[in-house]
Amino acid sequence: MTRRGLLLVALYAAVVVATGVTAGHPVRPLFDGASTNTPYQWVKPPWYVGSANVKPSPGHTDIPFENGVSPLIGVNSPDAQIILNLPRGALSSHPGDTAVRASFTPLDPEKVAKPPGDMRADGNAYRVDMNYQPSGQPVATTVTSGNVVMVVPDEAEKMLFSLDGKSWDELPTHVLGDPNTVGSAFNKPGYYLVGTALPEFTNPNKGKNTKRVVGIVLVVVAVALLLGYVLPSALRRSRAAQAGGRRGNRGGSRRSAPRPARTRQVKRRRR
Repeated sequence: MTRRGLLLVALYAAVVVATGVTAGHPVRPLFDGASTNTPYQWVKPPWYVGSANVKPSPGHTDIPFENGVSPLIGVNSPDAQIILNLPRGALSSHPGDTAVRASFTPLDPEKVAKPPGDMRADGNAYRVDMNYQPSGQPVATTVTSGNVVMVVPDEAEKMLFSLDGKSWDELPTHVLGDPNTVGSAFNKPGYYLVGTALPEFTNPNKGKNTKRVVGIVLVVVAVALLLGYVLPSALRRSRAAQAGGRRGNRGGSRRSAPRPARTRQVKRRRR
């Protein structure tokens, strides 16, 4: 269990003691300031996260029965972005089984139903499974309510629940210290997602790279066409000039070398 999970378990125990929760009464999340500034881990990161994202992985925790009774416990996903807090006796015993395995699977929210209304998905969706061990039989519901806490990247609007991920029910949602950490009652395994009313942060440079690539391609094509026209033309002119010079040398008259001028010999007169 991560440090965040241990902190939430300790806080939960304090709340249980302070409020005197007994079997049959729902547990209301009362945590304050439980979130941290750890970077959010995305299944499918948005454009502004890029390669800095750490993709979350699925995980599980076994909850052992103590004399046939489930303990007061907190369990969480490996990324600590969804946490379950269960009071003592929240899980019913099952003949032949000694524990319940709570499993967490982070999901791309685009692979499940769209949030209702004007909301959009705020971070990952999570599938929570609970199975008795070693039989593997599913846990359909809890005996008493626990808490589910989710940490999200943007200001949360509503926590949502679905049995199959095909449609959502809005849960009573409590802000826990800051608008990025919310909680609700936990009664059964299924799909959990937080919706936000904030508009999606769009990329201001979206499309510019495409235009740049198109421009480069057009320049390359223009240069190729220019070279394809200019070079052959220049070569043809050069070859034509060379051929014309050779024909002129073959068909023209040859000039004879100039004769040396005769010098007049002046006879000297004898005196």
